[in-house]
Amino acid sequence: MTKLRCTLGTLTGALFLCPFSFGHPSEEEWSRSRILSALSGLQVSVESSCSVEAIESSAWAGTQDSIAELHGGRLSPYDGIVFPNYHYVQIEHIVARKEADESGLCGMGETARSNFAADILNLTLAPGSLNASKGDRDFHDVQSAESSLFRDSLTDHALCWWAAQTVRVKSKHGLSVDSDEEAALRSVLNACADEHVFRPRLAQGADWSFRPEFVDALTGELEIAACYETVENPAALGASAMAVSSHLPNVACVPGDPRAGQKTAQTACIATLEASGYRANCENVGRYCPDVDPIQRGEPLYGLLRDADSDGVVCEGL
Repeated sequence: MTKLRCTLGTLTGALFLCPFSFGHPSEEEWSRSRILSALSGLQVSVESSCSVEAIESSAWAGTQDSIAELHGGRLSPYDGIVFPNYHYVQIEHIVARKEADESGLCGMGETARSNFAADILNLTLAPGSLNASKGDRDFHDVQSAESSLFRDSLTDHALCWWAAQTVRVKSKHGLSVDSDEEAALRSVLNACADEHVFRPRLAQGADWSFRPEFVDALTGELEIAACYETVENPAALGASAMAVSSHLPNVACVPGDPRAGQKTAQTACIATLEASGYRANCENVGRYCPDVDPIQRGEPLYGLLRDADSDGVVCEGL
């Protein structure tokens, strides 16, 4: 396999967003028909409760670069968006660890659970907002939710890949599906084209865009002087404008901090809890601060709460 090296210059430094021309990982060299066959081979059973300690995040820590190579770049396969660094992205388990435990992994022992947690076949990159929205739910539960930022952000390709990858992971680790999940997976996969069951990959020459929350991550590291995109109100870009050169692909310029409202709501929540004498925990935040959604690393409430799995998000159920 040949790696395509590229360096994309900016006005002030080097920003590396280089796609790699790798073949699909061997685990992904399954046609749609083979995936459907593997789905038929999974045990269908009711999920069982499991009370065990969560595997420490050190099991998969530091794998961002390896995951990015599978994507062909720093890419979120779920929504097809790239990012300049790892500040605003998280390592996400395609089949959630809790879902795996309840699908038979719990009874397989700690070694099996640790191997599952660190299996790169089941790891991808996702913005914290999508990671929190998906949470511990299985394929059917996300698809049937009344509202879901994660589901609504999926591209058509990503939906097929997520379904296929769920089957690959569950097949590899001997996990079961419940009847609703099996039906949802089969319904989606039956409508997918062969090429859509493979991992979405960053193609050379493709139009790239940054998610709004990545703008600050970029501008915080480089002195920004210009923006490639045409905007209706260039002055509104302010410090969020991004420097690009003719060598860079299209970049979406988005002003402001998309989490500014949440940070304000969290600050107000802290004041409310303190004034009422309530402890800062997820239960009280949910009860007394209805405007607060899942809290991300670096935000006002994050430091007051325990991030048990060190994934950069707390109170995922808000």
